[in-house]
Amino acid sequence: MPYFRIDNDIFSLRLDPYEFQIYAYLISCAGKKGECWPSTNTIARALGMSQSTVIGKIDSLVCRQLIDKRTTTRRSDRGRVSTANNHDHLRSMADAVAAHERFQGTYGGLGGAFADGGDIEEQNEYLAI
Repeated sequence: MPYFRIDNDIFSLRLDPYEFQIYAYLISCAGKKGECWPSTNTIARALGMSQSTVIGKIDSLVCRQLIDKRTTTRRSDRGRVSTANNHDHLRSMADAVAAHERFQGTYGGLGGAFADGGDIEEQNEYLAI
């Protein structure tokens, strides 16, 4: 029976249930190099979420420095270029915990750091993403 592991430090980040599910799903898809390519539609179907929720929560995981996301493109037989699945790379838990602690220290220990979604631009600026 296949299984995967999640670092116990994940609980110190206070992810909301959607973020946690999506992060766990990405771990289950990732290989030894920590890379995976599931589409947002695939994730949404697998987890019973809307595609817009998946997109927003993946952005939140990027802000929290749990994953790096790179949008990829593909060329059709007719030569048209279109967006393909994201290429997600899982980062180290140490990076995420350090970013969380920096954010908590800067913003006065706000409970849950990014738990409410907050201002993505402000989070990106602070984390220098």
